[in-house]
Amino acid sequence: MKSESARKTGIIVTIFYLLIFCVWQALFNVGLIPDYLFPSPFQVGQRLWELWQDNYLLPSIKATLMRMAVGFSIAAAIGLGFGLMMGVNQIVNRCLRSLFLGLQTLPTAAWVPISLLIYGLSDHGIYFVIVMSSAPAVAIATSTGIVRIPPIYLHAAKTLGTAWYSLPARVILPAALPSITTGLKLGWTLGWHGGVSAELIKSTIGLGFLLYMGRELNDAAQVVGIMVVTILFGLLLDRFFFGIIEHHIHIRWGLEKKNG
Repeated sequence: MKSESARKTGIIVTIFYLLIFCVWQALFNVGLIPDYLFPSPFQVGQRLWELWQDNYLLPSIKATLMRMAVGFSIAAAIGLGFGLMMGVNQIVNRCLRSLFLGLQTLPTAAWVPISLLIYGLSDHGIYFVIVMSSAPAVAIATSTGIVRIPPIYLHAAKTLGTAWYSLPARVILPAALPSITTGLKLGWTLGWHGGVSAELIKSTIGLGFLLYMGRELNDAAQVVGIMVVTILFGLLLDRFFFGIIEHHIHIRWGLEKKNG
């Protein structure tokens, strides 16, 4: 039953994106906007193919993903550490929560100028932007998940003889996993925004750099094409990485029913 429902949903989503493609092409055919400002989907596809053949696209995708892997790993570790401290200590939570909420309201691109001042034109500056964009969201979600743990879980663990130093790894973090996973997803999204924004200025390879070059060359097809690739990778990572992890965690904690 559920597989049939999922199949119907997949068909509807496919039709939806086909309609977007058709509307895009129809607007191009009308010609209200010059094609050098509003390229057709076929022009965008052709430009992406040219970038692939010229060995620009794949190395840029790899560079951006590698920077994200390094930067987000650091951000996740920092965010989890601060979130754990905030979750178990009310005073620390009150002090740091407002700070992290304030940092989270900053546009991710706002970290690029200060990273230039500190690190210059280097990958370290891109890592800095990713970390500063991601870590606050992870910390806030982690602390929220810990604060909302039912006290009976901790009492039961202590009654069963769990040592105080084992509580974070064996009770607190596992119980807060649904909230932590949501925070990691949000942190990845914000870090992705920040990383690509930093590449616009600080890199000679990466998706952000290809966006910059498209703008410098007045190549709208390249700009739109890289935007599509950036969106596509964001959706794929959400669906096939974070989405799968979140689904299994929700099943483990009884928040969703297992398919089948």
